[in-house]
Amino acid sequence: MTSISRSSVLPPEYLQALSNEHVRAVIVLTDGMFFQERKRIAQLAASARLPAVYGFRGHVDAGGLISCGVNLADNFRRAATNVVKILKGAKPGDLAVEFPNKLELIINLKTSKALGGRPFAHTARADRRGDRIEMPFAASHESVVGTF
Repeated sequence: MTSISRSSVLPPEYLQALSNEHVRAVIVLTDGMFFQERKRIAQLAASARLPAVYGFRGHVDAGGLISCGVNLADNFRRAATNVVKILKGAKPGDLAVEFPNKLELIINLKTSKALGGRPFAHTARADRRGDRIEMPFAASHESVVGTF
């Protein structure tokens, strides 16, 4: 097993080496360094012909194959609601901890086609938005706890 630390730089040959070792797919962790390098990582994964799954939609926007995770825009809106409550006098310790309740699966169709993947033509509950498919879904407390 090989890992990349936050202090290291992702060498261009890293993903190609994984491909040469017959790795069939890559999961890119949700980390600030990987998000900052999302375009480069997507390009490297494509050149190594490695399907990659990401935690944020920004990776798919940058050319990555699939993201599955929380809807960050929704989380920020919900955080703003708590800020308003605090500004109106609520004590932060009295506010309930809330789990994300909007998750989304996004597939980049252009990248999928380049990797020789299926066209996802009959995907249920999906919204086609140009070169990608977006499938938002709600999560119950139990599924969020079980997933993460």
